Amino acid sequence: MRRSPFRSGWRRVGAAVGWIAASSALLGNAAAQVAPVVLPHAAGQQALAVRIDAGGITARACPAAAACAPDGGKVLAVPTEVAPLLGGARVVPVTLADGKRLAKIEAPVAATPAGAAATALGAGGSSWVMLLAAPLAGKGTEPVVLWSGWTGVSTGEHGEGRSDAVVVEPLGSGSRVLVGQLRDDVTICGRPALVGASEVDPRTMTLLKGASFQNLPLEERRAASKVAAERREADAAAPAFRLLRPTAASSAVGKRFAEIADGDPKTAWSEGKVGAGRGEFVSLSSADEVGITGLGLRIKPTEVVEGGAAPRTLFVATPDRLFQVSLPEDAWLKETAGYEVKLPEEIRASCIAVVLDDAYAPRGAPAGAGDRGAPSGPEVRVTIAEITARTAFDGQGPAALVGALAGGGERAKAAAALLARSGPEAVEAAIAGYDKLDPAGRQLAAGVIDTAPCAVQIPFFTARLASGAAAAARSTSGAAAAAQGRASRAAPPEPDPELHHARDRIRRCGRAAAPALAGIVKGGAAAARVAAARELALVAPAEAIPALLDALAGARGATRRELRAALALAARSERAADVVEEEVQLDRLRARPEEAQLDLLRALGPSLGRVKGGGAAFQALASAASAPFERRYLLQAPAAALARAGEAPAEAYLRASLRKDADAHVRLRAAEVAADVPALTPDLLAAASDPAVRVREAAIVALSRAASAGAKLPAGAPAALAARLASDPWTFIRGSAALAIGAMPATPAGDRALVGALADRAPEVRRNALDGLGAHRAVAHIEAVRDRAEDKEEDVEVRARAILALGAMCDASSVDLWTRLALRAKAPMGERDQRLGSAALAALGAVHPADLPARLKPLLDKDTPHGLRETARAALSAAPQCRR
Repeated sequence: MRRSPFRSGWRRVGAAVGWIAASSALLGNAAAQVAPVVLPHAAGQQALAVRIDAGGITARACPAAAACAPDGGKVLAVPTEVAPLLGGARVVPVTLADGKRLAKIEAPVAATPAGAAATALGAGGSSWVMLLAAPLAGKGTEPVVLWSGWTGVSTGEHGEGRSDAVVVEPLGSGSRVLVGQLRDDVTICGRPALVGASEVDPRTMTLLKGASFQNLPLEERRAASKVAAERREADAAAPAFRLLRPTAASSAVGKRFAEIADGDPKTAWSEGKVGAGRGEFVSLSSADEVGITGLGLRIKPTEVVEGGAAPRTLFVATPDRLFQVSLPEDAWLKETAGYEVKLPEEIRASCIAVVLDDAYAPRGAPAGAGDRGAPSGPEVRVTIAEITARTAFDGQGPAALVGALAGGGERAKAAAALLARSGPEAVEAAIAGYDKLDPAGRQLAAGVIDTAPCAVQIPFFTARLASGAAAAARSTSGAAAAAQGRASRAAPPEPDPELHHARDRIRRCGRAAAPALAGIVKGGAAAARVAAARELALVAPAEAIPALLDALAGARGATRRELRAALALAARSERAADVVEEEVQLDRLRARPEEAQLDLLRALGPSLGRVKGGGAAFQALASAASAPFERRYLLQAPAAALARAGEAPAEAYLRASLRKDADAHVRLRAAEVAADVPALTPDLLAAASDPAVRVREAAIVALSRAASAGAKLPAGAPAALAARLASDPWTFIRGSAALAIGAMPATPAGDRALVGALADRAPEVRRNALDGLGAHRAVAHIEAVRDRAEDKEEDVEVRARAILALGAMCDASSVDLWTRLALRAKAPMGERDQRLGSAALAALGAVHPADLPARLKPLLDKDTPHGLRETARAALSAAPQCRR
C-alpha cells in the first residue's frame, strides 16, 4: 500500500503537542501490561474491566457498587489479521472532560514479528485501534464499542491517499477524543489535517459527527506572528486579477468554499461544522513568484447567511510561516466594507491557508456556545465573504501587467504569474500586447496565453506559426545568398523559440487547430503554407487530405513538393483511411485537377495497393489516350505499388513502360521502381540491354537490388550481366554489372566474369569485381585476388578490396602480409598505409589466427593512434569466420 507523505509529519507534530494523549505513566506501563485494566465507575457511567490475551479482547461492564473483573465478560470480535497483533496490544485509559472514561486499545503492527499481517499492512507505525467504553448508568450491561479500525494505513493513489486517525486532545481536566481522516489532498499548506471528524459525546457515549479540531500545533500557534486587522471604511478597488484560488476546505456549507475568493461580495464561505468552527480552514493556491504584502478581508457578505458569525481571531498559514490575525470588533454587527491586514514582511508562497480560531458569538447564543462541538444554542456558521491578496501590482490593469513583462526579470515573472491566474481578459491583453514586447517578454506572454482554452490559443499560435515560418525562410534565404560570396559556409540560423512554442501548442490542441491550419494552407504565403501543412498532417490527418489536395492544385516548385510530402504524411495515418478511400473514388477524383489526382496516388506510396478503389483510380489516369510524358513518368511508382499488391493491370502497365515507352526517361523510372516487383525481373533483364545507357544502368541496379532481397532471377541473368561486364563501353555500367553479379548466388560463369573484370581498365570495376568474389568466397580464383592484393602498382582501394576478399576466403597464407600492413599503419607514410592497414586488420579479425594477440600487441601500446588502436581491439574481439 502507498503511505501518505504527510503521515510521518503528523506523528512528529502529534507527539510534540500531546494529541495522542494519556499520562506518561500509563503510556510507559502499557507495553508491559498483562493484568486486566479496570476503569472505575464515573458519575452516570458504569465501571469497565478489559483483558487482552491469546483468546482475544474480553470486556465486562459492572454496576457502580460491585467490584469489576473481566471474568465472565463479553469476548469482542476482532478482524482475522488483527489476532496475531494482540500479543503486543495495550489498553490506554482516557478520562473525558466530564469525568466519564473510555479505553483506547492499540495493537501496533511494529510490535509484531514479521508475518502475514505485518507484510500485508506495510511498515511499522500502523495500528489497529478500538475505542471501548462502559455503558451509561441504566443503559444495559454490554460494553460499547465506539469505533474500531486501522490507523496509519493509507489507501488510494499517490496524492489522493487517505487514512483514519484517532486523536486524544487535552480539554480542561480531561480530554476529548476524535476520529477522522488524514488526506493527502486536504492539508494546511502541507501540514496534515484531520478532516471529517467525529467526537465522542460524553453525554451519550456515542460518536457525534461534525466536530471541529484545531489542526495547527500548539507550539506553532504560540510562535505565530501577531497581526491586527484594521477596519476599512470604504470599499477597496476591485483588483484586476485574482492571485488566490481556493483548492480545498475542511468543511463548507453547500461545499461552496470557492466563494471565499471569487471576487463577489454577495457570496461567502461558511464553515460547515456544529459550533464555532475552531480549526476549520480553506487552502488557497498562490504563485510564489508574486510577493504578498497584505490581505484584504470582507467578513459579512451582502446576502443573508443564517447563523452567520464573524471570526475574532484566525490564522494565515504558508508552508513555512504562520500569522495570527485578530479582528478589532464583531464584523457581523458592522456595516463596513472590510478589513486590511498588513503583513510584517512580504511573503512568497504557492499556498496560503485561512484557519479559524476564536469567533464572536451571534446574538442570542450563550458565550462560548459550540466551542467544543456542543449542540446547545443556535447554529453558528463562522463566515468569511472574501479574501484578497495585496501586491505591488494593485491598481494596475491587465494591459499594464503585460507591459511589465518586458525584460523577463523577477518583476516580469511576477506579472506573468498574475496574468496567468487572471482569466480571459488577461489572455486578451497578452495577445494584444505581444508584438510590442522584447523576446524575454514575449516568452512570458506566451506562457500566459498557454492558459487559455484552445479556441483562444489557436488563432494566435497559428498566426505565430505562419509569421515565424516566413521569417525563418527569409533568414535561410539571406544566409544562403551571403554564403555564395564567401569561401566558408554560413552557419545555419538559430532555431526560433517562438516558432517552436507555437508548434508545441498547436500539437497539444490537436484537431481543434485544423480549421485555422487549413486556412493558412489554402491562402497563406509559401513558407507559411508549408509549415501549416506539416502541422495539419500531424494533428488532423483526415482533415488535412482534402485541404492539401485543394492547395496542390495551384502550387508549383518547392512548395508543391512540400505540400505533397505533407499529403503523404497524412495519408499514412490510420485516422485518414476513410477520407483517403473517399478521395480515390472516381467521381470524387475526377472532380479534381489532373495534377492533384497524380499527387494523391503518389502520396499514398506503398499503401496504394491497400486502398479500396486505388486500382480503379490508377486505371482512370493510366488509360487515357496519348498521355503526356509527365503523367506517364509519375504513374510508374503508383503502378509498382499496385503491382506488388497483385493488381494485374498495373503490372502490365509497368511492363509496357519498361519495354515499349518511347521516352527513355519513362523506361528509366519504370526500371527503378520495378526492383520490388518479382514478376518483372525478366523485363528488367531485357532492359539491361536497352539502347539508352541510363536505362541499362537502372535495370542492372534494380536486378542487383532484387537479387539482394532474395528474388529469383531468370536463368540467363548471369550470362547477360557478364556480357555487359565484359563489353559495355560505359564504366558505370560495367561497375553496376559487377555489383549485380556479386549480389546473385555464385555460379562458375559469374565468378569467371568477375575474374575477367580484374583486368578492366577502370579501378571502379575492379573494386566491384573483388567485392563480388569475396561475397561468393570464390576460393577457386584466390590466386587472381591475391595478385591484386600484392601488386604495389595497383590502385590502393583495389588492393584494400582484394585484402578484404581474401579475408572472406579465409586465406591463411596472407596472414603475414596483413600483419606487416597492419603494423605499418602505426607510423604511416601516407593514406595508402592507413587504408591498407585498416583492411588488413579487418581480414585478420575474420581469419583470426591463433597468435593474433601477439601479432597485434604493438598496436595496443599507448603511442598507437587512437583510431588504429580501437580498430586493432575490434579485430581481436571479432568472432572468427573461418574454420581452422
